[in-house]
Amino acid sequence: MDPVSLLLSLPAELELWLILGYVVVVLGGARLAEMLAQVHFERARRYAERGFAYDADADHYHCPQGERLALHVVEPKSRLAVYRAPASSCNSCPLKASCTPHDEGRHLYRSLVAWAETDIGRFHRRLSLLMVGIGVIFSLGGLARWMGQPGTGLLLLALAASLASIARDLRAAWAGPQEHE
Repeated sequence: MDPVSLLLSLPAELELWLILGYVVVVLGGARLAEMLAQVHFERARRYAERGFAYDADADHYHCPQGERLALHVVEPKSRLAVYRAPASSCNSCPLKASCTPHDEGRHLYRSLVAWAETDIGRFHRRLSLLMVGIGVIFSLGGLARWMGQPGTGLLLLALAASLASIARDLRAAWAGPQEHE
């Protein structure tokens, strides 16, 4: 059998199919976990700001009753901007019970960083890298065990996909802080 046919043929051994399946599941799971975490993060942000409109030019929010939430403080350590409505306006508002539980006025928190720069974003990126690294290890192990047998082309493809995924994550990590709206 010529080398090209050998690389393009399907695996003959069940163990190789299992390794390939495992690598595909790990790679897919890594991306899915990261994607779901990002979607959840954005959903939580939208839920916290529900009914409030942000004016980027003036850097403040407007509540559903028209009250202005001015920038109160920027927390450099957590990289959050805190906006606050006047307590007097909130305490006399008919929506107070559903809007804010305390008597200090409504607070809104706006992240000054992109998702990947947050603690939870970095955690999920590292988790994804770990899972992809496992895919690389299993691909290399499979290649060492079955090199030259039918199906090793698929293992090479899985290894290339794993390495491309790691390169993508490392490029994103080294790109530095990104501007966040």
